[in-house]
Amino acid sequence: MSERRAVTPSSAVITPNIIRYLLQVADEHGVSLERALRAASLTRAAIDSPALRVSYRQGRVIIEQALLLLPVPALGLEVGRRQPITASGLLGLAMMSSATLRDAVRVGLRFQNLAGSMVRWSSAEEAGGLVVTAALQEQASAVGTFLVEEGFANITRMARDVAGLAAPQLVELAHAAEAEPAVYRDYFGGAVRFSAARNAWHVPLAAAHAALPSADAWTHRETVALLETQTESIIERQELVAVLATQIEDALPDVLPLAAHARALATSERTLRRRLIEVGASYSGVLDDVRKRLAAELFASPALTTAEIAFRLGYGDDRSLRRSALRWFGASPAALHAEARRPPVAY
Repeated sequence: MSERRAVTPSSAVITPNIIRYLLQVADEHGVSLERALRAASLTRAAIDSPALRVSYRQGRVIIEQALLLLPVPALGLEVGRRQPITASGLLGLAMMSSATLRDAVRVGLRFQNLAGSMVRWSSAEEAGGLVVTAALQEQASAVGTFLVEEGFANITRMARDVAGLAAPQLVELAHAAEAEPAVYRDYFGGAVRFSAARNAWHVPLAAAHAALPSADAWTHRETVALLETQTESIIERQELVAVLATQIEDALPDVLPLAAHARALATSERTLRRRLIEVGASYSGVLDDVRKRLAAELFASPALTTAEIAFRLGYGDDRSLRRSALRWFGASPAALHAEARRPPVAY
């Protein structure tokens, strides 16, 4: 049986686990990723929020900068191996309480967006083994290579944490070795095949079907039910917020009242406001998020003045934009313009 869940580049449905641990590695090496965070319309405080969801595009922006600046061979392995199963929160508990490693993998794939996945993962039983495969949104890219290596390192860590599995039977990587092959063999501990036809992680069926010492049927049922509720809530919120955000962006520089957006959605202002409250959102919050995302893109252009950016975002004057920029990015418009003109520098 195969499990798959896709993520579109613009959908903000991914928990930022990868980004959190990537920042940890960068901090240890004295490398600043603050510029990448601002380019992705994110802050350190936002990354630490349990409610934050990011899009593939935001994750890619930060990973690209990290790959450019961090002097770490096979950076994806380093980020993936650091993440204990508890980093996935409730999903980690659901996996730990699964009956077998195979069941843990299946529940992980079913709710992979909640775990911060930026790759389309699937699993199947093949020739006496359980095989987990990774399909990339971007083929033959440095970001894709990072994500596959991070994912396989993470699932290997999970298998060690919950099943005591020393090493996968085989790891197939579609890309050539980005570092010395020994770096991969030291971590995976088994056969690693580069330039393969696919990206795949193999364990014997006997190991996949063995009972987990942390298995608990009651806890598993309860956590899976909670995860299903979380998924439904996230999807409902993202759909409503995405539609409203698109309407807001299309209307800028005009900032329309909520009643106008409600009419466009064939509903009443009162109903739209109630629906936003039910999914933990507000009109002012969505408007602010749209302006923040657009501001990050506009400030990256040296050709635009602060007055032009303020106008495009629907602000009445430069001072309002300045206050927002300080709140969003912790920097003034002048500082953001200056930073956009500087090349990336490793500290």
